[in-house]
Amino acid sequence: MDKTVKPHEIAFPKNPEIMPEVSLDECHSPMKVLAHDELIQKFVNGESFNPVHMRLGIQGACNMRCNFCNFHSSYEVQFYDRFSYKDLISTEKTKKLISDFAASGGRAVTFCGSGECTTHPGYAEICDDARAHGIKIGLITNGARLHKPDIARAVSETHTWVRIGMNAGTPETFSHITKHKPETFNSLLGAVQGLRDAALAPDFRIGLNYVITDDNYQEIDLAAKLAGEAGAHYVRFEPEFYSAKGHETVENHYDEISDRLMKATTYGTLDFEVSVPKLDRGPMDQCDSVEGNFEHCHYSRFVTAVGADGHLYPCPQVHLNSRYRIGDVSGDGYDKVLNGGPRAEWEASNPSRTDLCKSCFYRPQNELLEALISGEVGAEETLRSYRVGIPETVHADFV
Repeated sequence: MDKTVKPHEIAFPKNPEIMPEVSLDECHSPMKVLAHDELIQKFVNGESFNPVHMRLGIQGACNMRCNFCNFHSSYEVQFYDRFSYKDLISTEKTKKLISDFAASGGRAVTFCGSGECTTHPGYAEICDDARAHGIKIGLITNGARLHKPDIARAVSETHTWVRIGMNAGTPETFSHITKHKPETFNSLLGAVQGLRDAALAPDFRIGLNYVITDDNYQEIDLAAKLAGEAGAHYVRFEPEFYSAKGHETVENHYDEISDRLMKATTYGTLDFEVSVPKLDRGPMDQCDSVEGNFEHCHYSRFVTAVGADGHLYPCPQVHLNSRYRIGDVSGDGYDKVLNGGPRAEWEASNPSRTDLCKSCFYRPQNELLEALISGEVGAEETLRSYRVGIPETVHADFV
């Protein structure tokens, strides 16, 4: 290992020199797994433990049709073969799933998935019940319903963080990308400050996410300016991603994208972060090249995912793909699938990740964990390095 690199930074994502330096807002650091000393020690020692974070999609339906959405893309019909907009986990089954997750040691749930969770008829009730079980709640949303009184109340009273899909710098581009009415753009921006002011969680964060596409890359810097003015804690940029196409839709614009990202960073302040992503990432599926210095998925030991079909998956990147389907937690129960056989059987039969996930969204986490379990870096040294570099981890349970 390069002696100038701190042990906990060994796998931090990097862009090529001609691109902007990666800067991830502290809410989304891929190194947050190191905030869990006890779990890391168990991992290194080969001991069993349950995931502490669940990524949960409770329905397949969505009130937008974003033109970069994997689940509605013709390129992903083969990969997301279990996707259906008709899927929905009922309110009572969702509450039971989350209570079982909490009983197993679960600490945080992020509502996200193939559909828009806030359109679920029981969303507010589910969040109230989850909070009663001590679960911290995060939400990834398109923002179209944040102005609804029941949703706004649930967010302010029960959520730890919210990330809203901005994806444009103007109402016109927003409408073109999402197929939603233009006025929704100003509506979701207008909801940010009110939710921030009303939130009960002392570490509440609300931010905006911007998927860079060939339709909106010219509005990157404008969007950063508007996000800061709206009162967001951060704006998070990421390149368009199809599992079958990678980022080829924006490759021809990297020079201008890099310039605009650099300009966007000038809007950052002590109270507002501008996150610059790793821009060059290849396709996850239907490709031969393999990215990342790790052989197996270790991240799924700490985080798990449940799709709107009610089944357990290793992570949200591959949920609703039958090759990764582990078991029906909605019907058979979370503990039975997690510890009663199905998950262990899947882990034992799961081939090398180089045969399946050739590009991994969680590559930094997996490279770090493999370096730890292989002994390339020592656990004590790495944990100590992390504590010194990051004395307080924001939203540590959202690994």
